[in-house]
Amino acid sequence: MKYLRYIAIIAFKLFAKVFGLVWYWVAVPFRAYARNTVHNYVLGNGVYLNRLEEREPTLVGSGYQLKDVHHVKDRNDKNIVGFIKYRKVSWLEYQLVFWLLWGWVDDDSNHDTMSGGQRDGMVYGNTFDLGDVRGQYPEFEWKESTAWLVRNTAYNFNYMFEEIAENSKYNFYYKFNKLGWHFGFIPYTNSTRQGRLVWFSEDYNKLDK
Repeated sequence: MKYLRYIAIIAFKLFAKVFGLVWYWVAVPFRAYARNTVHNYVLGNGVYLNRLEEREPTLVGSGYQLKDVHHVKDRNDKNIVGFIKYRKVSWLEYQLVFWLLWGWVDDDSNHDTMSGGQRDGMVYGNTFDLGDVRGQYPEFEWKESTAWLVRNTAYNFNYMFEEIAENSKYNFYYKFNKLGWHFGFIPYTNSTRQGRLVWFSEDYNKLDK
């Protein structure tokens, strides 16, 4: 089963890279709702989402407070703290939102729908840093958002499927040194890229020597 899952992830990745260039435009207007839905279900049901776990969500009052792992100056100056407002999400709502909306955007972009350095008048930080607060500062520019879409198409699916927990029953790794190929997920014994899905020579140069 773990090998079939691995093959299915790669096949879907190739499909999403093409289809996502179109479906993104359907999903992006609903990104704030989609993010809150998926984050709440993930946190309430023990679904592994590494990018969110890195922010160490802590239940505080009406939701989850997120740790600022990047310590960005403009967020600190504005006293902006990442937060996910709690609400109960059913399995059905989660599945619909995950497949139809959330997966087709990139929550790791630095400016909501695009990337780049800190800019005046904009709040620098991705949704994994900011949670629902990101939705209070929507940022979209046709040229830059489209360029980022072409580069990082349907990347939320990658964060869910291509980063695996160390103790997952689907975790495996095979390396062929003479060919410079590897398959599976980079072991957690490596100094970087732990748990990342790889195939053939992808990220082979990121392995410890």
